[in-house]
Amino acid sequence: MLNDVTPRGLLSLLLIASPAAAVKLWATSYNDHALYTLNLAYEGLTVTSKSLDCGSEPTWITLDKGSRPFNDDATLETLDILPVLKSPGQRRAIWAEQQWLGRRSLRYVDLQLLRRQEHVEPGPVPERDLHHGRPGPVPDRQDVPHLHHTILDPTKKFIVVPDLGADLLRVYALQQGSIEWTEIDPVKAVPGSGPRHGVFATAGPKTFFYILNELSNTISGYRVTYKRGALKMTRLFDFSSHGPGGSVPAGTKAAELKISPDQRFVIASLRGENSLMMPNLDPRNSTAMPSDPLISFRIDRSTGALAHVQTAAAGGRNPRGFNINKAGTLVASALQDDNRVVVYERDVSSGELMGVAGWATVGEGEGNGPNYALFDE
Repeated sequence: MLNDVTPRGLLSLLLIASPAAAVKLWATSYNDHALYTLNLAYEGLTVTSKSLDCGSEPTWITLDKGSRPFNDDATLETLDILPVLKSPGQRRAIWAEQQWLGRRSLRYVDLQLLRRQEHVEPGPVPERDLHHGRPGPVPDRQDVPHLHHTILDPTKKFIVVPDLGADLLRVYALQQGSIEWTEIDPVKAVPGSGPRHGVFATAGPKTFFYILNELSNTISGYRVTYKRGALKMTRLFDFSSHGPGGSVPAGTKAAELKISPDQRFVIASLRGENSLMMPNLDPRNSTAMPSDPLISFRIDRSTGALAHVQTAAAGGRNPRGFNINKAGTLVASALQDDNRVVVYERDVSSGELMGVAGWATVGEGEGNGPNYALFDE
């Protein structure tokens, strides 16, 4: 499927009418060792600042609007630096009531929590060693635990940590008002699936959980229930990341999973497919561009089932990370292999991606492109 690269009317009209409505974003590149500030205006997307203060491998970003770690023009000002486990995870769990961050380490088999103190300075909480047991069905990827995400549940009482190496969803109970956290019985994933990134979805009194599996390139869905202080997951389905009956080319690696702000859609990004062609982002160039997909699904709020909505071009190759703005009207895609951030307009009702609102070159040198993007809101 091809994406229209002409900015759509609603965003264009908004930015023309109110230049102050320009959208700011952040992007990281761990190979380029940088954190970037970007600005989306009527003229397009531009890089406005670059910081090298985030260490050797900046990955994910959490924005704390309360402490404002940047100036009015969104240029960055370093406030503090705290050493953490090497190769920290791209994802995190954070909530304002207690100001904790959950971190995982890909190379080291530990889980670490940081507690935010006062305005900016986090304090370390001792990490936990994880025990693995036997290698999984994919020995070269499942010889040790590979923690890829920390996800806070809707009750804010549990953290779920997908473990690609152990085919587990590790579950931790949080004790409110303290720094104590206790591991409870994990949820067994499909053997050899390699769970990577997940999201919770709430539909009235019902709660569902969806996990994108990197090794099998599938999506698994679960019904979530709570009983006697425990979180329980019952698997509902497991099918191709392209939808039921779909298949993926060899070399594909599932990447990121996001839920829309209205809790009605999930979007998955896949890397290494290069299965789509899209119009060149440069209007002067008529050569079509290869792209990996962003795949959207609609949630059945009664059953938790997912229905395929759209397979759209991500804007280039290797969309390791992407994000949706709070209104659900924009999607920012970080294309690591093409040194590019692309922002798409999104139809909130249909869940489909539409035209390109803007794009910018991010990262210097081959393979140094962005791996994560975040809206400033």
